[in-house]
Amino acid sequence: MANQQHGQVLITGAVGGLGTAMVQRLLGEGYTIIACDRQVDHAGEWLQRLPADQQDRVSFYPLDVTKEDQVNALADTLRAKGVHIAYLVNNAGIHGAGTESRVWERTLRVNIHGTFYLTRAFSQAMKERRFGRIVNLASLSAYHPTGEQGPYAAAKAAITGYTRSTALDLAAYDVTVNAIAPGLILHEGLKVVFSDQELDAIARRVPAGRAGKPTEIAATVAFLFSDDAAYITGQTIHVNGGMYLPG
Repeated sequence: MANQQHGQVLITGAVGGLGTAMVQRLLGEGYTIIACDRQVDHAGEWLQRLPADQQDRVSFYPLDVTKEDQVNALADTLRAKGVHIAYLVNNAGIHGAGTESRVWERTLRVNIHGTFYLTRAFSQAMKERRFGRIVNLASLSAYHPTGEQGPYAAAKAAITGYTRSTALDLAAYDVTVNAIAPGLILHEGLKVVFSDQELDAIARRVPAGRAGKPTEIAATVAFLFSDDAAYITGQTIHVNGGMYLPG
């Protein structure tokens, strides 16, 4: 179970498929959660779908991770309320394909700028308390991109490099920084990008013979937060059914 003395969890992109699975898993582990997302209109309905006896351990804050001022304002607000963030999941992300400048800029801003803004805003307090756990969401696309996914592959590759660099900077303060590289994980966000036929074709290429589940990503986050993972930092954990292996 979670050590509540350390502090609370902040998860970006909390309302989506992966984010929801993370919230549910970490609630079950006993954590108290700050859930952030741009999807403000769906926040009330989303909260009501969580277990009734656990809803009081979730607070929702609207946040656009691409806005540096919003991230800093959130950090100030939580600090003023006496909330310490000891666990951070930089989960907010978008796909991006093609060569249009606006697509490149948006994809990079959400995926890597957002990760940087959140990490900078909350890691200083982790250093001061000499404890913290940060998990960034990379992707198999950083290693084995599909066609026309240049913006997304570049952004997720940047996250793996940023993870290693930040892990080096924070290791002496008992703050670990790791990334997760999902492969084909079935959730509603992916179905916006790929057709059912495309998803079936990708699933057939997975060595494990199936697509992954959001709960499997959430379980990896829970492990990286646990005391059992205290000596793991700067790593990218591949949760993709062996798709990383073929080279």
